[in-house]
Amino acid sequence: MRKKLGLSGKLVLMILFSALASAVFLVGMQVVLNKALWLYFDQPETQQRAVEKQVQELQSYIDRRGLSSRDIDKLDDWSVRNGSTMFIIYDRSRMLYSSYPLVAPVYEGRGNVTEAVPAVSAEHWLPMYSLTFSDKETTAMFYYNGVDAYYGKGCEILLLVSFALFPLFFFLSSRKIIRYILLLSGEIQAMEGGDLDHPITIQGDDELALLATSLDGLRLTLRQQQAEEAQAAAKVKSLITEMSHDLRTPLTTLLLYTEILRHHKHETEAQQDEYLAKIDGKARQIKQLSDNLFEYALVTRDTVVQLDAPARFSQIFEEPLAEMVEMLQQRGFACALELGSEDVLLTVRAQYIRRILDNIGSNLIKYADPARPIEVRFLRQEGRAGLVFRNHVLPAPPAVESTKVGLTSIETMMDKMHADCKIEQENEQFTMTLLFPVE
Repeated sequence: MRKKLGLSGKLVLMILFSALASAVFLVGMQVVLNKALWLYFDQPETQQRAVEKQVQELQSYIDRRGLSSRDIDKLDDWSVRNGSTMFIIYDRSRMLYSSYPLVAPVYEGRGNVTEAVPAVSAEHWLPMYSLTFSDKETTAMFYYNGVDAYYGKGCEILLLVSFALFPLFFFLSSRKIIRYILLLSGEIQAMEGGDLDHPITIQGDDELALLATSLDGLRLTLRQQQAEEAQAAAKVKSLITEMSHDLRTPLTTLLLYTEILRHHKHETEAQQDEYLAKIDGKARQIKQLSDNLFEYALVTRDTVVQLDAPARFSQIFEEPLAEMVEMLQQRGFACALELGSEDVLLTVRAQYIRRILDNIGSNLIKYADPARPIEVRFLRQEGRAGLVFRNHVLPAPPAVESTKVGLTSIETMMDKMHADCKIEQENEQFTMTLLFPVE
């Protein structure tokens, strides 16, 4: 399997590529420069103009210093500074000076040479020029190597240019990464502005891709939280609307009966007792509604729930389930329990379990048919386990319409425990299934 190349590895490769590109540019331009110089100075007119310029510069050097033919050795300084110019100076047929390293000139007054060296028909292959010293006029033969003179300077300039091109090559090779970083920056700014629907672009498999993956996961989490908050807000708004309607009806009736009693509009004591009983019933109905609302407020207040340590099924449900069954039996309901022998390990919040069973018991008392038994059985299904409650509803609907706040509280508490609550009603049969993750 090919090892993935990280961001640092890519940067190293880009640096190497930029250095190689700069080196190739330098070598290639040196070849081009050398060829161009040879083509330029290979033209006779160009070579002649260049030589004449060197002759003028040497003559100016002699004039400025007032050199005579006896000071001819002082031309070494000019010869060294103008290494691309080679020349030989003659006094008639005698050679006075040579800048050629392999030619030994005869300097007047020097004892190392006793004979004159005649000029060897140089005028046949190089032109002769006049040089005037302070004491005499001489002739000189010049050769100017323009390629050598300009090639060195050109290479220095090309070296500077290649160094300057290195950052440009690096920038060109890193454009893809830079564009990706700018793209991520724009998408992050969109997230900050509240746009959580646009996905974060994931490219490649380096550290930037891992960062993009994490950002996209954060986006999805935030979007889910916003959706849950919006759903909860809508649920609360709907609940408040329903509760206000449900509270208005018994309050209106309660005020009506209290008005009758306050003005003694009843005819008999029995009628008074009847009105008091209705007031008591409406007050209890209002109390039940307020209890349900308070229960729901307690559940929705806990945004993050700390679950208890894992415990056995029997340890969690035995006591609260027994209390619920006893309460139902006292109200005349028959209960059929099928809990089996499997004792699985569950992680729940015991306080929520008691509230859920209390709500279920309260709903059964109000809406279940006491003539039919209430079934409670254990269920194990796809890594989850819990209880199934099944009952028959009353043939005639109750006088007080349900707000379903209790069912909403049960669903909310189950969701906070990462459990499932499934409610089904078919004809006269009502079924509620509670399933918890098995450890």
